[in-house]
Amino acid sequence: MFKRLLFKGLLFKGLKATSTSTYLLLVACLLTSPAGAVSEPVKTPQFERLLSLVNQRLQLMEDVAAYKYANQIAIENRQRETVVLASAMASARQLPLDPATLEPFFRLQIEMAKKIQKSWIASWQAQGIAPVSQTLRADLKTQIRPALLALGAQMVEQLPPALLELKTLDSFTQALEKVEATLTVPFVTPQMQRELLQSLLQIRQLAPREMNVLAKILHSGVLRVGTTGDYPPFSFIDQPSGEYSGIDIDLARHLAASLGVELQLVSTSWPHLMADLAANKYDVGMSGISRTLLRQRTAFFSSGYSSGGKTPIARCDAVSDLNSLAKIDQSSVRVIVNPGGTNEKFVREHIRHAHITVYPDNTRIFNQLIDGHADVMITDAIEVKLQHRLHPQLCATMPGELFTHVEKAYLMPQDIALKQYVDAWLGEQKQSGELSKAFSRYLDL
Repeated sequence: MFKRLLFKGLLFKGLKATSTSTYLLLVACLLTSPAGAVSEPVKTPQFERLLSLVNQRLQLMEDVAAYKYANQIAIENRQRETVVLASAMASARQLPLDPATLEPFFRLQIEMAKKIQKSWIASWQAQGIAPVSQTLRADLKTQIRPALLALGAQMVEQLPPALLELKTLDSFTQALEKVEATLTVPFVTPQMQRELLQSLLQIRQLAPREMNVLAKILHSGVLRVGTTGDYPPFSFIDQPSGEYSGIDIDLARHLAASLGVELQLVSTSWPHLMADLAANKYDVGMSGISRTLLRQRTAFFSSGYSSGGKTPIARCDAVSDLNSLAKIDQSSVRVIVNPGGTNEKFVREHIRHAHITVYPDNTRIFNQLIDGHADVMITDAIEVKLQHRLHPQLCATMPGELFTHVEKAYLMPQDIALKQYVDAWLGEQKQSGELSKAFSRYLDL
């Protein structure tokens, strides 16, 4: 058995670490053969096959516990649990099953896994077995977790036929007997076995029309990202080639890759941003979109990934004349703004006396300042910083000061499944450093 070959030798007998190739061969054997099989797999009923996959996954908790014990790592890792649950749910949502009734099945396995890990460590401590050197173990990240993920993927595929067969069993008692006979991992209690069966019995099948947005994305194999293409550094389009680039374009590619689907960029605009979402023209809006209460009434936002606020930009020779809102809001001042977004909303609410020009081309609006056709624009601080780098003749008139505080976030329909997935993915981007790298590529921070 995989864990017997690996950690009984490594943790307790002090043998040299198993080579990666040997380890992967063991994993391959584990994932392709039923327990104890040495030849062609015997045909197993669908429900029992699902239970066997659950059992194999729980068996690996001894290996996880050994790694954590040897490296003095806490069993509890809430952030990792969130990612694991989101990943499992994302895979499972390809199935016509109700996510709300499916989640307890995956969440219960996480809790069972933690209890088993704790029990193994308590057992070793009671026996006086000390943790071994870090070199005498398989790697959790590169070896054990891939095996767990592979088993999880097989489990998801096995769910529909297993649930169909489960419904044909005569009684709860008959089903429980199969669970008890299959879940044989040490420290799995009768209560755990009963709760696992109950969680399976509660899963409800969906009609096609009930599929959520995330399920439809996975089913279609395409993630449609709405973007304006006129807001550097987040999203901008090269007119001659028609190619998009920017922080959010790079991150959109990462998001699609995490889902295992193709990316389709859908052109939208600030005036039509919410209407296009309501009309199902795109799945996720990624274009440096500010989270507002008005937008939140009819849509969901991800957690924030950039914070800032509104601040003015003008020609550098006019900074002293435009370094406060009171100086800007004068009848002699020409304020320019792009239509339909939070910039125009701020200007309409706070500018009473200055002349307001709504300029429709956001890609050339800063040239209007440079050429003297307008005096000042109020926009997001991050855009002010970028435009100063691109056009040194333009400066922030109130450097370090913000009129408002806003967060950039990703816009979605009111589908909790999609939001949870995007939040989990975004958390990984932050933790891995990919988010900061995306900003650095375009802002040279």
